[in-house]
Amino acid sequence: CSELPVRKENPAEIRPQMAKEKIEGCHVCTLVTPGEPQVLLGKDKAFTYDFVFDIDSEQPHIYQNCVYKLIEGCFEGYNATVFAYGQTGSGKTYTMGTGFDVSLSPQEQGIIPMRAQEAGTQPPDFKVSAQFLEVGSAHIVTLFDTHTMLY
Repeated sequence: CSELPVRKENPAEIRPQMAKEKIEGCHVCTLVTPGEPQVLLGKDKAFTYDFVFDIDSEQPHIYQNCVYKLIEGCFEGYNATVFAYGQTGSGKTYTMGTGFDVSLSPQEQGIIPMRAQEAGTQPPDFKVSAQFLEVGSAHIVTLFDTHTMLY
């Protein structure tokens, strides 16, 4: 039995400001270090990642660079996980595309809607099993049915 390669990458995305943040006059407090996979928070904190997608990055670019190969690997028999992590308001919903904002352009749609559209173009000769969970400090909710608390 041969071992499969394990690929773990840690990208960061700086999401655009939400309309509410703009109206309230909030300022962007992050800055991407030019030419480096590093995010500056305020004046004295720096965080390094495998890649950093700045506030101007479009969702299809992020999908192609971080998710596409993982999903294609699933069709070759590999397992894959896409995990969005961060504090409340940091952009997990934006990146995954699970907000129910129908006014988003294709360039703003997240990972899940992009993949769903792509799946519609392939022949239906496979079975997909997926879990979509929100893990909070004291709860786990399946996001396919938000009324069902798993823990």
